[in-house]
Amino acid sequence: MSRNPKKPAGRDRQLLLPIQTYPSQNMRAGLLARKEAIREALTEALEACPLSREQVASEMSRLTGESISINHVNNWTSEAKRDWRFPLEYVAAMVVVTGDYGVVDAVLEGTGLAIIGEDEQTYIEFGKIVAEDRQRQKRKKALMEKLGV
Repeated sequence: MSRNPKKPAGRDRQLLLPIQTYPSQNMRAGLLARKEAIREALTEALEACPLSREQVASEMSRLTGESISINHVNNWTSEAKRDWRFPLEYVAAMVVVTGDYGVVDAVLEGTGLAIIGEDEQTYIEFGKIVAEDRQRQKRKKALMEKLGV
């Protein structure tokens, strides 16, 4: 009998080390659990909306081409109905019907991303143009000095 018995084939194991990094690696577990925040945002949007929940459901149905009832709306916002989730494909309709972007903010919270309106987009575009102009002016000045002009 041998002192070093042979290992059965296929039993050798290799230690796998995480060499590749990914953006979420340093995020705390559960940081992006958004279920409760989305429910609260939906509730707040519906409370602030001048339309009844039935009207919201009807208008969302019209816009999406899907059958959305007041029962769906009530279940999405109910604290007791934890298994009901608000479908992502209805977000745009909810935002348009209620005029409230809170559900989108609730979804994006913790990601470093945010939603902005057209006015903010205009300011951002203007800021980029101003920054580009300043860079061009610096480059123009450096070239003029180099040319002795």
